[in-house]
Amino acid sequence: MLQIDARGDPSPLVEPGRSKVLVLSETESLEGRKPFLLDRLTPREREYVIGQCTPKLAKRHSTVFRQGETQKGIFLIMSGGVRVFYAAPSGREITRAYWFAGNFIGGPDVFAQTRNMWSAVAIRDTSLLLLPSATLHLLCARMPNLALGLIEAMVFKGRCYAAMAQMLGTRTAGERMTRVLLLLAEMYGVETEQGVAINVPITHEEISHMVGATRQWVTIGLKRLQADGIIEAGRGKLLIRKLDLLAGLATAH
Repeated sequence: MLQIDARGDPSPLVEPGRSKVLVLSETESLEGRKPFLLDRLTPREREYVIGQCTPKLAKRHSTVFRQGETQKGIFLIMSGGVRVFYAAPSGREITRAYWFAGNFIGGPDVFAQTRNMWSAVAIRDTSLLLLPSATLHLLCARMPNLALGLIEAMVFKGRCYAAMAQMLGTRTAGERMTRVLLLLAEMYGVETEQGVAINVPITHEEISHMVGATRQWVTIGLKRLQADGIIEAGRGKLLIRKLDLLAGLATAH
């Protein structure tokens, strides 16, 4: 199984316009950096909003919120990263996205204490700020820039999840897996003499949750790509030797 050591983000601050998300999609446009929910606020407004939040530290692999439980509000990710996923009654999981510092998780009913429609688990030590639903509603009524930031963030989330649904409905599991590898290369790849090295914590099981396949199927698929000389996986590393060939497989019909 591929496993790369995870390290927490050392900084509790979010650099403006540097938020990231990893979600299954056709293009890199959804993985680009986008403004944080609080970026539109003045320093005084930002300080006030943060003062209404409750800090939370989620250790690696700990649950931030559970599917089916009452939603408390939204969580602003200040450092680290979170996997958001849906669990079917059968126990099968499908990853919706990996959200990192500069995004928020929770919703879609951000103003109401309804049931969570999915779960969230920290993939590394993660610093969060809980902004209660009722407080968020009052703040948006008083701060137009916060309301605009929330709308922009919700629109972006909608695009992400629509793109994921499109991929799951129109692409084969093999195409989805190669697409995930390309997204990882786009976000975390480092050019080397041997190819593009991906330094990010990811396992076969985590890839399977993203592409909607079993872990065994992903393992076999990665071994096939390695046998073809396209990638090299093992001993805690993932190296894409032939990025152009991998891109061709992702768009094959």
